[in-house]
Amino acid sequence: MAVFAAGLAAFAQEQRPTFRAGASRVSLNVVVKDGQGRPVMGLVPKDFQVFDEGRAVPFDNLGADVEGVSISLLIDTSGSMALGPRLAIARQAMEMLLGQFQSIDEIALLTFDKTLQQIVPFTSDLDRVRRGFDRVKPFGATSLHDAAAAAARELGDRRSLRRAVVAVTDGHDNSSELTAAAASRIASLIDVPVYVLAVTPPDRVLDPSEVALEPVEGGRSARLDDLTGRTGGASFAAEAPGDAHLAARHILSDLRAGYLFGFTPSETPGWHRLTVRVTRKDVRVRTRDGFWMGARPF
Repeated sequence: MAVFAAGLAAFAQEQRPTFRAGASRVSLNVVVKDGQGRPVMGLVPKDFQVFDEGRAVPFDNLGADVEGVSISLLIDTSGSMALGPRLAIARQAMEMLLGQFQSIDEIALLTFDKTLQQIVPFTSDLDRVRRGFDRVKPFGATSLHDAAAAAARELGDRRSLRRAVVAVTDGHDNSSELTAAAASRIASLIDVPVYVLAVTPPDRVLDPSEVALEPVEGGRSARLDDLTGRTGGASFAAEAPGDAHLAARHILSDLRAGYLFGFTPSETPGWHRLTVRVTRKDVRVRTRDGFWMGARPF
C-alpha cells in the first residue's frame, strides 16, 4: 500500500514547472451545459473563444472521438465516515462510476485521513477496485485539501486528458497543510478538475456550496466550491445512495462530453487568468481558471 507525502514543502518544491516560450502548450477541459444541466454537444471550435488575460488566443481542438477516462477516486477514511450510511454511500458512488466505465478507462482507488494512501493503482480491472474497497476502514482525521492536490499531481502524469479527481468526504478539513484555494490552484495548474461528493446524515439537507472547509481571513469560511470551482470541477451533496448515483453520472458525463483545447501561452511570467466563451446563448461554461508561466513561488 503506497503512501504519498502531503506536506506543504513537498508540494511547493514539486509544483514549480517552468513553461518554455514557444515550446509549451496549455490544455483546457471545457464543459458546456444548457439551462437544465445537460451537456451541450456538437459545438465546433469556431463556437468558442479562449482568452489569456483578456487577450484572444488561437487554439487547437485536442478532442478525440475515442479516448479513455482516468479517475483518481479518493475515499475519506476519517473516523466519522463509519457513522450511518456514509461509507455505503461512498461505495455506491464508486459502483456508479465503475458501472459507466469502458474498457479504455482506468481508475485508481485511494484513501485519505492525515495521509494519502494508494489502495489500488491505476487499473482497468474493476473487480480489483471493488476488492480494494473491502479494505477501506475509517479511522483518523481529514486532510482533504492535501489529498486532492496530491492525487491531481499523480493524474498529471497520466496519458489521458479526460481525467479528474473524485473525492468522497463527510467532514471539514482539519489537518491539511494546504488551504482549499492552494489545493485548487495546484489542480488547476495541471488541468485536473476536482469533484467532491459530500455525504451527509439523512436528517440534514446540505447545499455543497455552503460546506465550510476551514476559516479564512475576513471572517468567512472556505467552501467546497472554493476547492472545486477553480479547477473546472464541481461539488455535490449526497444524503442517500441515489444521490451518489446522480453525482457519478454528472461527473462521467462531464468527462466524456467535455471539449479539449490546447494553445501556446504568452511569455509573460506569473499567473494567467483564463476565460472561455461560447457564442451559443443560454449555456454555462466551466473550465479551470488559469495557469502559471515561469517558476512559481507557492
